[in-house]
Amino acid sequence: MDLKIGEEDNDIKAPKKQYGLEGGGNSKMKGNGSISGKDVIFRVDQIDLKSLDMQLEKHLSRVWSRNIEKQRPAEEWEIDLAKLDLRNVIAHGTYGTVYRATYDNQDVAALKIML
Repeated sequence: MDLKIGEEDNDIKAPKKQYGLEGGGNSKMKGNGSISGKDVIFRVDQIDLKSLDMQLEKHLSRVWSRNIEKQRPAEEWEIDLAKLDLRNVIAHGTYGTVYRATYDNQDVAALKIML
Protein backbone atom coordinates (compact mmCIF):
# COMPACT_ATOMS: atom_id res chain seq x y z
CA MET A 1 0.00 0.00 0.00
CA ASP A 2 1.36 3.39 -0.94
CA LEU A 3 1.08 5.81 1.96
CA LYS A 4 2.32 9.37 1.56
CA ILE A 5 3.40 11.65 4.38
CA GLY A 6 2.76 15.35 3.83
CA GLU A 7 5.84 17.47 4.27
CA GLU A 8 4.22 20.42 5.99
CA ASP A 9 1.89 18.87 8.54
CA ASN A 10 3.13 15.23 8.66
CA ASP A 11 -0.33 13.86 7.73
CA ILE A 12 -0.54 10.33 6.38
CA LYS A 13 -2.61 10.15 3.21
CA ALA A 14 -3.83 6.92 1.61
CA PRO A 15 -4.39 6.70 -2.15
CA LYS A 16 -7.97 7.27 -3.31
CA LYS A 17 -8.10 4.38 -5.80
CA GLN A 18 -6.90 0.95 -4.81
CA TYR A 19 -7.43 -2.46 -6.41
CA GLY A 20 -10.24 -1.36 -8.71
CA LEU A 21 -12.34 0.07 -5.90
CA GLU A 22 -13.39 3.70 -5.74
CA GLY A 23 -14.38 5.86 -2.81
CA GLY A 24 -13.67 5.60 0.89
CA GLY A 25 -14.13 2.69 3.24
CA ASN A 26 -17.87 3.32 3.71
CA SER A 27 -18.75 3.72 0.03
CA LYS A 28 -20.28 1.04 -2.15
CA MET A 29 -17.88 -0.94 -4.31
CA LYS A 30 -17.75 -0.14 -8.00
CA GLY A 31 -16.43 -2.67 -10.44
CA ASN A 32 -16.07 -6.40 -9.93
CA GLY A 33 -13.49 -6.41 -7.12
CA SER A 34 -10.84 -7.98 -9.32
CA ILE A 35 -7.36 -6.48 -9.26
CA SER A 36 -6.90 -6.69 -13.01
CA GLY A 37 -10.52 -6.08 -13.93
CA LYS A 38 -10.54 -9.15 -16.23
CA ASP A 39 -12.62 -12.21 -15.46
CA VAL A 40 -11.59 -15.68 -16.58
CA ILE A 41 -14.28 -18.27 -17.25
CA PHE A 42 -13.56 -21.99 -17.58
CA ARG A 43 -15.92 -24.63 -18.90
CA VAL A 44 -15.77 -27.72 -16.73
CA ASP A 45 -16.21 -30.10 -19.64
CA GLN A 46 -13.10 -28.67 -21.34
CA ILE A 47 -10.68 -29.17 -18.43
CA ASP A 48 -8.44 -32.22 -18.83
CA LEU A 49 -8.32 -33.59 -15.29
CA LYS A 50 -6.01 -36.47 -16.20
CA SER A 51 -3.40 -34.04 -17.49
CA LEU A 52 -3.71 -31.84 -14.40
CA ASP A 53 -3.44 -34.90 -12.16
CA MET A 54 -0.31 -36.10 -13.96
CA GLN A 55 1.28 -32.64 -13.72
CA LEU A 56 0.51 -32.46 -10.00
CA GLU A 57 1.92 -35.92 -9.35
CA LYS A 58 5.08 -35.10 -11.32
CA HIS A 59 5.57 -31.88 -9.37
CA LEU A 60 4.97 -33.54 -6.00
CA SER A 61 7.35 -36.39 -6.76
CA ARG A 62 10.02 -33.82 -7.66
CA VAL A 63 9.44 -31.92 -4.42
CA TRP A 64 9.42 -35.06 -2.29
CA SER A 65 12.62 -36.36 -3.90
CA ARG A 66 14.34 -33.06 -3.04
CA ASN A 67 13.29 -33.41 0.59
CA ILE A 68 14.63 -36.97 0.78
CA GLU A 69 18.01 -35.88 -0.61
CA LYS A 70 18.33 -33.17 2.04
CA GLN A 71 17.82 -35.55 4.99
CA ARG A 72 20.71 -35.41 7.37
CA PRO A 73 22.36 -38.47 8.91
CA ALA A 74 20.94 -39.60 12.24
CA GLU A 75 22.64 -38.41 15.40
CA GLU A 76 24.10 -40.93 17.84
CA TRP A 77 21.27 -40.41 20.35
CA GLU A 78 18.44 -40.73 17.79
CA ILE A 79 16.52 -43.99 17.50
CA ASP A 80 14.45 -45.64 14.77
CA LEU A 81 10.84 -44.85 15.74
CA ALA A 82 9.57 -47.80 13.68
CA LYS A 83 11.17 -50.11 16.29
CA LEU A 84 9.52 -48.30 19.24
CA ASP A 85 6.17 -49.58 20.55
CA LEU A 86 4.59 -47.44 23.30
CA ARG A 87 2.44 -49.53 25.64
CA ASN A 88 0.96 -47.70 28.62
CA VAL A 89 1.46 -44.50 30.61
CA ILE A 90 3.63 -44.77 33.71
CA ALA A 91 3.55 -41.13 34.82
CA HIS A 92 2.85 -37.54 33.72
CA GLY A 93 5.39 -34.88 34.56
CA THR A 94 6.16 -31.22 33.98
CA TYR A 95 8.16 -31.87 30.82
CA GLY A 96 6.22 -34.78 29.34
CA THR A 97 4.79 -38.26 29.80
CA VAL A 98 6.73 -41.44 30.61
CA TYR A 99 5.55 -44.61 28.85
CA ARG A 100 6.37 -48.26 29.26
CA ALA A 101 7.56 -49.29 25.82
CA THR A 102 9.40 -51.88 23.80
CA TYR A 103 12.36 -50.97 21.60
CA ASP A 104 14.02 -53.63 19.48
CA ASN A 105 12.39 -56.38 21.64
CA GLN A 106 13.65 -54.83 24.90
CA ASP A 107 11.52 -53.30 27.67
CA VAL A 108 12.31 -49.60 27.98
CA ALA A 109 10.90 -46.40 29.45
CA ALA A 110 10.18 -43.73 26.86
CA LEU A 111 9.70 -40.03 27.60
CA LYS A 112 7.45 -38.11 25.23
CA ILE A 113 8.50 -34.48 25.70
CA MET A 114 5.92 -31.68 25.50
CA LEU A 115 7.02 -28.69 23.51
